[in-house]
Amino acid sequence: MNEFEFEDWCRQQQLPTHTIDLIAQIRKSPPSRRVQGRTKNVCGVYPSSKMGVTIQFESHTVELWAIYLMEHDPKVLEFYDQPPPFKIQYKNQAGRNIGHYHTPDFFVLRHDGAYWEEWKTVKELEKLAQKYPGRYQKTASGHWRCPPGEAHASQFGLKYCVRTDAELNPVFTQNLMFLSDYLGFKSNLTTDVHSIVLAYLEANPGITIAALLQELNDVCANDIYIMIATELLYVDLSAVPLVEHWRTRLWVSQQTHDAYTHASVVSVTTKNASNSPTTLLPNTALMWDSALWTLVNYGETTTTLLPESGFPIQLPTAFFLQLFDSGTIKIHNGVTDATINETVRTLMETASPVHLKEANRKFNIVQAYFQRHTDIYQDIKERTLRRWVQHVKQKQV
Repeated sequence: MNEFEFEDWCRQQQLPTHTIDLIAQIRKSPPSRRVQGRTKNVCGVYPSSKMGVTIQFESHTVELWAIYLMEHDPKVLEFYDQPPPFKIQYKNQAGRNIGHYHTPDFFVLRHDGAYWEEWKTVKELEKLAQKYPGRYQKTASGHWRCPPGEAHASQFGLKYCVRTDAELNPVFTQNLMFLSDYLGFKSNLTTDVHSIVLAYLEANPGITIAALLQELNDVCANDIYIMIATELLYVDLSAVPLVEHWRTRLWVSQQTHDAYTHASVVSVTTKNASNSPTTLLPNTALMWDSALWTLVNYGETTTTLLPESGFPIQLPTAFFLQLFDSGTIKIHNGVTDATINETVRTLMETASPVHLKEANRKFNIVQAYFQRHTDIYQDIKERTLRRWVQHVKQKQV
């Protein structure tokens, strides 16, 4: 955020002057300490596009995962590693009073407020809670808290959160662990490969890794992994394991992915699709035996179907058509990001990054309206909001 945006955010949060001064100081301050690698952890830095600086992590597992999550979370406006320390006091297992300065992992500005955040594994917290019951406590709902951290934050009307690896999508963490070996290999990627892949993705948004590798003979899987790890292209890392090439979809950017996804949600259904082979485009959603399948390839001799989980299967096309014509296999009356019509595709291809960003912002505001999250759209004029909602209802994207 620039200074004007920061002042506007502070007004929205209705923060007192001493809290604004504190946050402003944190925003201007460099990290209070340099992280150090030890026997059981690997430290490093992450080049944050959102922040425009490198962000330190003291663990290449949970802290790095947290950074990546914040980097791609639209609700996170800014995040700072190793913010200025503050003193905390608590009792240890023996009941002895302990006081020392503590440096949280991150200070985070979100749409709904500001937070000090400490990230640890559940296993680590369980051990620390036994040793320092006054510092780390597990609630009845299974969440973790740090009373001395909360006490400090409450002085400023802010929050202190203990975050754990249990909050992270297991597919997301699995993919980040897989990509960790590719983070330092951007220099191994040739300019030609980079340009070829991006050009192909611009013409074929949402294509799978398997399909792209089949089309581009000069590109290998490692090239794609390097581009994903270094964010030269976008993949929804929470969707499917990267090793499942036939399921992993590639995009030029997150904005493009979000725009296509939003367009499919509000404007595209297959309710009116006729049951004829001409409607069977790649990625069409199908229902077969009460299960959802995706049409990967409708070929002259063989048709490939992908289940929601597991490996794809191949059927003789003649047999597939027999099942389709009899109604055993039907086009799913739901929504998929792959049935976007050509009009939408043309709009996406001609839209600039600025236009995509603005369209995604409006979509999120309308979704918040439908879900009654009034804090998201409270600054939007009622007349403007009604017009956006009407556009969505009319499927005008």
